[in-house]
Amino acid sequence: MPRAPTACRIGRSRLALLVHLLPAAAVAGLIATVLALWWWLPVALGLGAITFWCVRDQPQGELSAEALPGGGLQWKWRDAGDTAPRPVSLRCDYLGPWLVGLRLNGRRLWLWPDSCSPSAHRELRRYLVRH
Repeated sequence: MPRAPTACRIGRSRLALLVHLLPAAAVAGLIATVLALWWWLPVALGLGAITFWCVRDQPQGELSAEALPGGGLQWKWRDAGDTAPRPVSLRCDYLGPWLVGLRLNGRRLWLWPDSCSPSAHRELRRYLVRH
């Protein structure tokens, strides 16, 4: 009997925002020691805006895997606003203990530990290790 499809809902990560915001805050702090306030403030706001823009640009949706009769996997992606999933090509570039780097149709997708539920994250990692 074929196994039921596995689905992983992926959302924005607060941990990713923190990891990106800390180096930006460190750079802004170093710049604050050198520049006057009227120069430092726009630089700090610009660094913050770039950081939020980079984290906000991460795709959100649902990634699912279905076992094919021939033994392979069919990956499907459904964006947050879509109703039907569409087939995608998925490649795993990085598989670390907490962070997973994926290429979803050539687009970069980082899965942080708080991007999806722990059970879905664990099951997706198991699929990626096997295949």
